[in-house]
Amino acid sequence: MNNVDEITPTLTLKRKERFFNDLIVKLIGIPLLGILIPNLTRLITNSAYKAHELLLSYSYFVIISFLIWQGNVMLMRFISLKIKWRRESYYNKIIALLFSNIVYSGIVSIVLIYAWLRFSHEKVINWNPLINTTFIIIIAATFVTNIYENFFLIREQLNTLSRVEQLSLAKSQAELHALKNQIDPHFIFNALNTLSYLIVSDTKNAKLYNDTLAKVYHYILGNKNRDVVLLAEEIEFISNYFYLLKIRFADAINMTIEINALDTEESLIPPISLQTLIENAIKHNDFCEADPLQIHVSVEQNYVVVKNRIKKKIYPAPSSKIGLSNLDSRYRLITRRNILKDELNNNFVVKLPIISIR
Repeated sequence: MNNVDEITPTLTLKRKERFFNDLIVKLIGIPLLGILIPNLTRLITNSAYKAHELLLSYSYFVIISFLIWQGNVMLMRFISLKIKWRRESYYNKIIALLFSNIVYSGIVSIVLIYAWLRFSHEKVINWNPLINTTFIIIIAATFVTNIYENFFLIREQLNTLSRVEQLSLAKSQAELHALKNQIDPHFIFNALNTLSYLIVSDTKNAKLYNDTLAKVYHYILGNKNRDVVLLAEEIEFISNYFYLLKIRFADAINMTIEINALDTEESLIPPISLQTLIENAIKHNDFCEADPLQIHVSVEQNYVVVKNRIKKKIYPAPSSKIGLSNLDSRYRLITRRNILKDELNNNFVVKLPIISIR
């Protein structure tokens, strides 16, 4: 993904190049107008000329057509670059375009056609065909300029929309990166607290905890820059993570995973999603070996469902309240879907949307 500095020059370059993508239109339109207009206005009497003279005359009219066409395009380009399409400058740009069309097309037409009439085989210089031709040329030039400007305005709007989408994506990725960075300090803080407790109370399990923690953290480091992982990988990680919790809490907590192996190989979820939910359940519920905390993980209708019994602590632990909010934000940025939360039959239930790769 390009950053903003890379996006802006690209769009500016496209904007400059957009005026030069009309070669085929010019190759057809310029000769066609150069031949049709003199005949429609009866400016030229074809029977009064020999073949080579007629060819030279129409070549001259094609040159006039080119000068008027290209001149108006260049004027439009100049005005478009000087006056942007904004509401407050809309009428100023319209007036500037019309004025430049009329003045430029009128002057070029009158001067060049009058010069041709002076050396042509027309018996008398009739001002009516000259005026009619000039009038038709101005109308044609205004029409062509209007088509150009509408086409380029649409292109400008598409470029603007594209830029907005790119900037929005860049913003989303920056937000996602910030949310991911919240995971590491949060996890380390809790892990070190647990390790500190075990070093004092249970040296043997402290070493085992430390070794297992290294494996768990290897998973976090390996997947912190990934938006999604296979559900199978996340289940393996959460099993290792829960083993760390069992070292400390022993039989005071239990976790049951009921997920078909096929589901885990064909499904994706954001990494470290389940860890957040298990940590949340342990943090906010009271439990002991006589009355253990039961956590149940399953798959239902394209959701990973994590459920635990609600038994709120008498003295709630301090909470930053960013765990579930962080997880929901990650899901919204990655999948455009929200997690679902509910309290049902004295159970707290969280459903995480699955991204299927089938």
